[in-house]
Amino acid sequence: MSNEIIEIKENLTKLAIMINMLIPAKFSVSFLSENTGKSRQTIHQYLVNNFEPDKNFWREGGKVFVDRQTAMSILSKYNNKIQLAA
Repeated sequence: MSNEIIEIKENLTKLAIMINMLIPAKFSVSFLSENTGKSRQTIHQYLVNNFEPDKNFWREGGKVFVDRQTAMSILSKYNNKIQLAA
C-alpha cells in the first residue's frame, strides 16, 4: 500500500509538471476578456480590487499581463468553460 501511494504521488507530480508546461506562465488581459466575455476594464478593475500589482499582474510594453494562477482564478470565476486554446 505504501509503495502504491508513493507511485501515485510521483505520477501526480509528473502530471502537474506537464500541465504547467502546457499552460502559459502569463496571460494578457485581452485574452481573458475574449475568453470570459467581460470587458478589459472589468477584468482590470477585478485585478485592482482583488490582487497585488507587480506580483499577480503587471504592465509590459503597454499591455497588462497576469500570472497563471490569477488567470485561472479569473477564468473560473467568469467562465464555466475554461478555454485555453487560442
